[in-house]
Amino acid sequence: MKKKIILFLVTTLLITTTTSPVLANTTYTGSFEAKNSKPLARSDVTLDVALTTDYVDDYGNPNPRVREFDLDQDVYAFVSVEGENLLGVKITHVWWYDNGTGLENKWSWSYTVPEEWTSCWTFTYWAIGLDYGKGVGYIEVLADGTSIGQTNWYAIDNTQPDKPTISGDATGKVKKSLDFNFTGTDPDGFKVSYFVDWGDNTTTEWTTFTDSGVPITLNHTWTKKDTYIIQCKIKDLAENESDWATLSVKIPCSINVPTFPFLEKLLQRFPHMFPILRHILGY
Repeated sequence: MKKKIILFLVTTLLITTTTSPVLANTTYTGSFEAKNSKPLARSDVTLDVALTTDYVDDYGNPNPRVREFDLDQDVYAFVSVEGENLLGVKITHVWWYDNGTGLENKWSWSYTVPEEWTSCWTFTYWAIGLDYGKGVGYIEVLADGTSIGQTNWYAIDNTQPDKPTISGDATGKVKKSLDFNFTGTDPDGFKVSYFVDWGDNTTTEWTTFTDSGVPITLNHTWTKKDTYIIQCKIKDLAENESDWATLSVKIPCSINVPTFPFLEKLLQRFPHMFPILRHILGY
């Protein structure tokens, strides 16, 4: 039997101002705070969401905010909605989950604000892992049927992603772009994101999540001669990170001289002659 226990608490603050809250677009990856990017027809509404491992007993500070849960552990969703006038606004929690068969809407619950409150706190919680096993999901929040944000992804019985692999040329030239393939795998089979440090104080920040085991291609250009160490790590949807993978790249490359055996023998016999030519050829 599915355990879907619902609890809600609403504030009894009457409207004291007619000033709408300041709205802001928020990137959901890396933060549990979300705000609506467009006003509702009824009134502007802002949203704050947290996932916790336990009942939130301090409503003003819903910490800790976590992403990983055990199979038999309740996942608590704490939602704080604020607006100029929430009377009649229907707040809905939609639980999305993927246990390897695809992302599905597993359950939803709604509550309609009965009075002219400026804020409303709601909770839902569920030991979803008992019903669907290991997997990942998130909780979307709607106001009057309009999505106003979502939590980060949470994971049930999550596994650390494997160390990725890097492939590409080990040598190159200054100011010439080189392509590299990065392949990351999540043992649970879910999507991954890549972070790359190119070894020259530049990075490629976390990429868009892509399918596990499917390589992505990134390119880079170095502006100075040196040997650089590329580092790459991946993370899964629950922000669990892998170990670093590395690849050494030499800039500029050395010309392969064995195709000119007479020149190679000449430079070996007279090691102090032709310094400019030796520098060009990488000797």
